[in-house]
Amino acid sequence: MAHPKEILAKLNANARKSLSQNFLTSPHWAEILTNAVTEGETPKAIWEIGPGLGALTQLLVKKATVPVTLFEYDRKLSAFLREEYPETPLIEGDVLKAPLEALAKKANRIAVLSNLPYHLSSPIFFKLVDIKPFLTRVVLTFQKEFAQRLLAKVGQESYGGLSIVAQLHFKITSLGTLPSGAFYPAPSIASEAVILEPLNPTDLDVPKICKLIKAGFLHPRKKMVSNLKQAFPNVDWEQALASQSLSTNARAEELSEAQWILLSQAL
Repeated sequence: MAHPKEILAKLNANARKSLSQNFLTSPHWAEILTNAVTEGETPKAIWEIGPGLGALTQLLVKKATVPVTLFEYDRKLSAFLREEYPETPLIEGDVLKAPLEALAKKANRIAVLSNLPYHLSSPIFFKLVDIKPFLTRVVLTFQKEFAQRLLAKVGQESYGGLSIVAQLHFKITSLGTLPSGAFYPAPSIASEAVILEPLNPTDLDVPKICKLIKAGFLHPRKKMVSNLKQAFPNVDWEQALASQSLSTNARAEELSEAQWILLSQAL
């Protein structure tokens, strides 16, 4: 595959900063990412979100044993991809506005691959949470800082509400750090690739736990008990905290995932 700079010149296009366009140039990482999404349980379809110039697509369509669908926002890149991969369906437009749930229900079991635009990391992550029942495996490349928040454990600097919610929904594994030189144009920050494998615990009310976590982290500088009282005024939070040997001075980031699960029993 030609270098992105050459392809963009032929398309009379530029990498658009407003869309966080940084195109993968590393064959090494293209292999790792496409291998990761095609391993494990066989899905019924694979979605690639933001294929750009097709650095992953060119390998994915060869390796995949199931239909691949592309989601691309950029009009010029969509036209290029349609020409390069005429047999591969492409949905053009904002993926956040696409009827993902309806599409997911139709496909039933989906694997997802994406080098995510940094500014869409959180919205797309939570879109995937919404369709988790239909997912088999997700391989995403995030800004390293965001990936570290997903992976963090209690006591680590990056740990917070996102860490707990993400780990309630998925088993998360790091594939490693992609240096800025793996992209064109090179971003000013490193990236990290992760695998998300859906968790579907039958003994936990995950939506209730997530609602509690969201409330607890609502005002991070406040004591957690104040946040919880504001969100759930009918609960005796002093007693609930005491039952878990937790101080009323505790901050939300001091509780582990297991402690949040136990605390949710007060609701």
